[in-house]
Amino acid sequence: MSKFDSSYDIVVVGAGWYGLAAAKAASQMMPTSTMAILESAESCGGTWSANRLYPGLKSNNMRGTYEYPDFPMTDAYGVAKDQHIPGTVLHTYLTDFAKAFDLFDKVQFHTKVNVVEPTDDEAWSISISAPKGTKTYRAAKIILATGLTSTPNMPEYKGADTFDAPLFHAKDFCARADELKGAQNTVVVGGAKSAYDVAYAMAMDGSTVHLVVRDNGHGPVWITPPKVTPFKKRLDQLLLIRWMTWFAPCPWGGEDGFPRIRRLLHGTRIGRWITDFFWKTLGDDVTTAVGYDEHPEMKKLKPWNSAFWIGSGLSIHNYNTSLWDLVRSGQVKVHVGQIDHIEPKTVVLADGTRLAADAMVCSTGWKKESTIQFQGLKDNSFGLDCTPGQLRALNDKADKDVLTQFPRLADQPTLKFTPKAGEPLRYYRFMVPSGHVFKRNIAFSGAVSTVSTSTCATIQGHWIAAYLANQLDRAPTTQAEITEEIMLHTQWGKWRFPCGYGANLPDFVFEGLPYVDMLLRDLGLNSHRKGSWWRELTSPYLPRDFRGLVEEWKHMHDEPLKKK
Repeated sequence: MSKFDSSYDIVVVGAGWYGLAAAKAASQMMPTSTMAILESAESCGGTWSANRLYPGLKSNNMRGTYEYPDFPMTDAYGVAKDQHIPGTVLHTYLTDFAKAFDLFDKVQFHTKVNVVEPTDDEAWSISISAPKGTKTYRAAKIILATGLTSTPNMPEYKGADTFDAPLFHAKDFCARADELKGAQNTVVVGGAKSAYDVAYAMAMDGSTVHLVVRDNGHGPVWITPPKVTPFKKRLDQLLLIRWMTWFAPCPWGGEDGFPRIRRLLHGTRIGRWITDFFWKTLGDDVTTAVGYDEHPEMKKLKPWNSAFWIGSGLSIHNYNTSLWDLVRSGQVKVHVGQIDHIEPKTVVLADGTRLAADAMVCSTGWKKESTIQFQGLKDNSFGLDCTPGQLRALNDKADKDVLTQFPRLADQPTLKFTPKAGEPLRYYRFMVPSGHVFKRNIAFSGAVSTVSTSTCATIQGHWIAAYLANQLDRAPTTQAEITEEIMLHTQWGKWRFPCGYGANLPDFVFEGLPYVDMLLRDLGLNSHRKGSWWRELTSPYLPRDFRGLVEEWKHMHDEPLKKK
């Protein structure tokens, strides 16, 4: 008698952007494989699931850049051109996508994965908790798409147990919104976009908001108007224009087919001067448009470092009215400092300032790690198989290689925070643990932080499906090759985005398009998809440019994938 309650060829963990994209690609490219999708929430969507849709939540992206290539967001969703997409619409859209591609019935909701262990035959044992009790599944292959915003980073404050008012993480803003009605004073902790979202929502509900930004943290996020530059172009599209990606120093940048101009821009003094001018111009344009230097309260929200170093924390002002007007009027009051302790309905700062509070919401980010517990692995991790001394030598070599290619990165910004200790995620192509590349039985989808979620999710999903089926056109052949790439790419992140997540995980802004180029080339697909050289360089790459990838892949290969 089998010790497993059920057995599947493929198990996908997570039904958000990345999980659904990977499930679609795998089901189309390996159509005879059995599949289950495990989702801990009660609905599809991940970040956009029903239990996380707080009032006024919208996407940073506008319509046209936040959709799956094979499932356009039509007028029926009620979102006009150049409009940000309400969270409720995105939840509906993702649910519709799951149903359209026969994935919805494969999703097991309210199903939490507790432990994953390897089996003797290189499959996986998955222990789950579900409404009808605990079960154990067997998966020949597993795709982990739990993302990076599942486990909230909730600080502990002295006296918090005496607060006598709602105190919670922003993740629970939707579920506990009713408790905040009538709050005359609200303290919001954080300087990221989610903190601004909560502050705006509470201010629009009539509350006076005290926004507390730690003086030893990352500082206020860069938040730009939806349209930037003197030509008023959409920011969410500018990041996807090929010639603009050249100004991002990136070790896989040459995958776009233009390595020479990249070497000119980052390997020569004149090139670096041009690159610095490009980034300064972008930063000055945003600073002027927002008016950071024109009001004393706005100055407190001016980002502490150049946008060059920030990474995907870059955000867009997507509110119905001006958040900045609320700051200027004093309805949103900014405090840069530390919280010393909490008293009944009062938050006390380190400088003695006392903030009246009928509620406190901590927009203090996420633990950027998988929520899944693994057992039975060597060293209980997916790191590189090497001694500490060997790892130090690999780090030193990779650091030297990064700075040789991109001397500009040696001039690091001054940080007010202490970077998180520990090793970054060291996965091949940012998806596959080093020791499992040749086993082809596991992949992580969405273990990246990017401003191009829908496109990245789609291409990663296609790559993972082909990889698990051993059908990549370009794949590594030796462990040494895998290790060298992993070290170069992950150490690059530490130097590239010290003010973002680069030291701990992949962080993409302008790097997203060449990353897609690299994965498409692995698949044997054309990454130049615009039809003319002028459009290739100047027209933004939108999700619709990647329609029909599965059909294209099958056409370029001899036959559809067979079950592996």
